[in-house]
Amino acid sequence: MSIPLHALVSLLDQTLAVGTFRDDSNNGLQIANSGTISRVVAGVDASLRLLEEAAARGADCVVCHHGVSWGDSLKRITGLNHRLVSFAVKRNIAVYAVHLPLDAHPRYGNNAQLCKALGLARPRPAFAYHGTPIGYTATYAKALSLTAFCDRVRTVVSPEIRLLDFGKRRVRSVGIVSGGAADMVDQAAGLGVDVYLTGEPSLQGYNLAEQLGQTVVFAGHYATETFGVRSLARLIRQKLHVPADFADFKITY
Repeated sequence: MSIPLHALVSLLDQTLAVGTFRDDSNNGLQIANSGTISRVVAGVDASLRLLEEAAARGADCVVCHHGVSWGDSLKRITGLNHRLVSFAVKRNIAVYAVHLPLDAHPRYGNNAQLCKALGLARPRPAFAYHGTPIGYTATYAKALSLTAFCDRVRTVVSPEIRLLDFGKRRVRSVGIVSGGAADMVDQAAGLGVDVYLTGEPSLQGYNLAEQLGQTVVFAGHYATETFGVRSLARLIRQKLHVPADFADFKITY
């Protein structure tokens, strides 16, 4: 079964409100194909590895979080850009990318899905980026020990985490921003959350956590951003009735 490419684009554009975010990513359809799709592969990064995996699975569309077009990054299609774009065009693979709108979405987004996976309740938008909330705060009905919370993160997000235990050792309130949001540790401290969960560690994040007395868990940029594209694959299967699967490369960065 094949469907028009524009049906997928319309579904995701409208569901995720891609035009409402100030974002470096050129969200939406970044590379077109011949106009129809019969199989979708979802992934975190529009890397050559993901495109090759899509081709191996017979897919004609990739839906991802980190696309190939950022600002004027495709102003010159040379080097790696040429390899990526030409591979997609030759294999008739469309590429649809959605960055901050997927982080922020209250149902399908990375951060909402992380709240759900970790058993957190009452998620509320927080963590402003260019004036728009992209993350969430949420709570447990009963506080966990920090050890128990970290074990939960290892089970449902990534077995490899980094802990900065500069603050509280009991966890009831959690702030979550997937990916590379170590620079938002100060916002977490200002919100008063017991633990801040994000993806990629940085020296800036370490210094902020130490000086502000904020406990932080880093669970990996990649690992924290698999949740949104997984949920989009489910949405595509349910609404468009075409096969849509997630390609997991289990990257630990």
